[in-house]
Amino acid sequence: MGARRPRPPVPLPESDSLTGGVEPLMMLPSPGRASFWLGAILILLSFGIYPAYPLVPFLPISLWQKGGVGVALAALSWAMFLAGSALVGKKGLAYLKRCVPWQREGRPRHGLGRSAPRR
Repeated sequence: MGARRPRPPVPLPESDSLTGGVEPLMMLPSPGRASFWLGAILILLSFGIYPAYPLVPFLPISLWQKGGVGVALAALSWAMFLAGSALVGKKGLAYLKRCVPWQREGRPRHGLGRSAPRR
């Protein structure tokens, strides 16, 4: 068995107005790997631990044990998030950023990374 080759980018029908219509826009194909979906599920499940924090003070255990449960929940949540991020990978992250409707690459971000001129 040979190693899998990444799928080539798919050209879009529109052209980029910044380059004068010379070069077609390229779109990365959506990831279909099982590791991508497992990573995305782990990331989502890591956020599901946060509603358990307000329930910890009501557990019938000592104060030190409650602190340990809180730390264990935080560690579990971060471990799931980091493992999911590693499974999703850079290409998967680019795909997810492209799917988020309020975060588009083409929009200018005025003032981001620039300091105000001093007078």
